[in-house]
Amino acid sequence: MQIESTKLFKTLEGLKKGGFISLISFVAEDLSQNPTEEDKFLLTYTLYNPVTKAFEVIETVVNSEIQSISSLYKSANYDEREIYDLFGIKFKNHPNLKRLFLEKDFEGHPLRNNYNTAETKTGRAL
Repeated sequence: MQIESTKLFKTLEGLKKGGFISLISFVAEDLSQNPTEEDKFLLTYTLYNPVTKAFEVIETVVNSEIQSISSLYKSANYDEREIYDLFGIKFKNHPNLKRLFLEKDFEGHPLRNNYNTAETKTGRAL
């Protein structure tokens, strides 16, 4: 199911109350086609209901910022930090949004389509 990013938190909150208590997977994809295009990312959340053994896949498109769901699903804390580090998407109200894998002074976000390793000031390729 694809929903507007502004409705994501309420939708996931309702699904959790309805028994989808496990966040199985949370991934991002850069949909931007060229460096001059506005940032556009697809976020995909896969939830699981252990009672009914049902899965629910929720997708939303965001520009560069969205509400954190780490207060709903504890495992999202790590996923949001990873996505922030590698894609640069900011998660509002995240309790500890900082780089997870890359050094603090690393410039850029290497999983973006417009990322160019030749432009990094650290001089180190991934």
